[in-house]
Amino acid sequence: MAMRTASPWWASLLFGVGLLFLFVGERLFGHLPGTRMVMTGLGLVLVLGVTGLRGYTMLATEGSRRNVERTLFYCQLGVVVSLVIYLLTTPWGMGHFHFTEKGADHFGTALTVLWGIVMVVSLIPMFMIEISLGTALRNGLDLHSGSDEGIEYMRVRDVGLSGLTVGLALALLMVTCNVANDRNIQRDVSYFKTSSPGDSTKKIVAGQTENIKVLMFFPPSNEVAAQVRDYFSALSSASGHLSIEEHDRLGDAEIAGKYKVSKDGVVVLVKGTGDKEKSQTIELDTDIEKARKSAQGNKLRNFDREVNSSLLKLVREKRKAYLVAGHGEITSWDTVPPQFKNGDIQERHVSVFKSRMAQLNYEVKDLGPIDLQRGVPDDATIVMLLAPTISLADNEWDAIDKYLDKGGRVLVAMEPKGDPSLGALGSKLGVKFNPLPLTDDQVFLNQRGTKSEHRFVATTQFSAHASTTSLSRAAKGLVLVGAGSLEDAPVIGKDTPKKTVTIRSMDSSFLDVIDNDTFDAGSEKRQRYTEAEAFEGPKLKGDDGKDKDGWRALVFADADLFADALVQNAQGRPGVLMIAQLFGGDILDDSVKWLGGEEVFAGEVVSEDDKAIQHTKSQDAVWFTLTIVGMPLVVLALGLVGTWARRRKKVTTEVQK
Repeated sequence: MAMRTASPWWASLLFGVGLLFLFVGERLFGHLPGTRMVMTGLGLVLVLGVTGLRGYTMLATEGSRRNVERTLFYCQLGVVVSLVIYLLTTPWGMGHFHFTEKGADHFGTALTVLWGIVMVVSLIPMFMIEISLGTALRNGLDLHSGSDEGIEYMRVRDVGLSGLTVGLALALLMVTCNVANDRNIQRDVSYFKTSSPGDSTKKIVAGQTENIKVLMFFPPSNEVAAQVRDYFSALSSASGHLSIEEHDRLGDAEIAGKYKVSKDGVVVLVKGTGDKEKSQTIELDTDIEKARKSAQGNKLRNFDREVNSSLLKLVREKRKAYLVAGHGEITSWDTVPPQFKNGDIQERHVSVFKSRMAQLNYEVKDLGPIDLQRGVPDDATIVMLLAPTISLADNEWDAIDKYLDKGGRVLVAMEPKGDPSLGALGSKLGVKFNPLPLTDDQVFLNQRGTKSEHRFVATTQFSAHASTTSLSRAAKGLVLVGAGSLEDAPVIGKDTPKKTVTIRSMDSSFLDVIDNDTFDAGSEKRQRYTEAEAFEGPKLKGDDGKDKDGWRALVFADADLFADALVQNAQGRPGVLMIAQLFGGDILDDSVKWLGGEEVFAGEVVSEDDKAIQHTKSQDAVWFTLTIVGMPLVVLALGLVGTWARRRKKVTTEVQK
């Protein structure tokens, strides 16, 4: 039954529209100051205006009508209080307190939960009261009617208390979810499957002149064997030069003994015959349930990577990669000068990098200052310099320069907080490193919603160069953490190298001159900045008098691409994302293959590991809108349609009577 109240039904509708404007302004257009100000301003005007109107109707009426208006006013006042608490969680609000970073995180989390609870326990009772009051007889202000006829305040109060109960229950769920998230309780509900052959693996097999045999030693009717068989069947069909043999370890004891197979679940890859025969072994768990939970299960999910690594060891000899050490590189933390260990430069590790280099059939060795000054060893396939903190000596740069002149291969990755000099190498390549931090407040890896994450710059701008084959084909995004940029420099020497820009930032990126994680139009410029370049020297004469490829070099403006990636989760605790997941081990794989003259093997290596879902800020806004606004609107629409249908049926029945 509709009730005549002092305030119109559409007052609450305007209040809701105001909240919608506030949400859109703060969540969807937070990165556009002008639009945000307009949307948030309109929302505040509507919210405060309707709240003031409700206060006026409460004071201008008496009896039950005043009680109803007072209940609605308190609900709206609660929403206003929640908005004030929300204001304290914004950068402007937090700026009035002097917290440490950890203290700010805890304070912000507590206030976020608090304003959410206050908002929920205020809005739900107001919504339920408005539904109970209906719209009839409530089309405009009615302050002068002194009659309480048709006003059932007790029913309004009971409905409001029911709404408060629902709101408190939802608030309990909010707190429970936050606690569960803080406890980091997880359950594995992922779908398990074996990876399929990738482009790189297919190219390695297709490029062989000799047939490669796959010997499988599994029990009969084994599920793991079925998945492995399907993988190699697909690889054989796509690339050729591959045959598959299945053996019983006990029944074919002679073959098992030849390849030292002492248990089931073994795959042996064989190439060549007689004295030139070579083999590589991959071990798997034969129980599919155990395989899902064990380290062997990771082998199945990453089976293409296992096979790819084994094939590289099978088709060529092990090579050597020398890491320049002794200058505070990320590979030698103990040589970082003490003045840089006060927080300016964080300790990083390269365990994943070294592990992947081993899988690519490279032996990784350090090249210290004394050894480097004597010259790069003759057995070096690649020399790598990863983020030196202190500058290399001139004779060390000269040694690298001479190594290139002999057809050497060099990979250099720089770091803004390290030494920016490239010495003689910069003038040889025609490049210099700009240590100003690359920043992007529109396209970045959003973890906790802080401005510091603007340094987690995301990009999809890759060239079709062999060193970025996998990234460009798979359209994968790349995250640059604390990167600088590369700029052109004069070339000193008679030969100008061939230069290819392989990675650029998005056009929304800028160099943070003021170092405040925010774009300042007066001194900073948005554009695509160069993040990686490939260089090729002129052809050289081989020992046989024929031309061969000249020297090659890769320069990156972000050394974190090759470090074990350290990021922070929503609670501010550090966590590790493997290089193959966040940054795509494809960069390392394709770079090493191009530098080593094996670009024909470049391509994607498939993994079925569960990847961490990472969204940009705009993607987070869309998902937040769909889940927080979209679903409640669907439920509300269904409820209104159901109520309308029941009322219409009731009216039709009464008319017929």
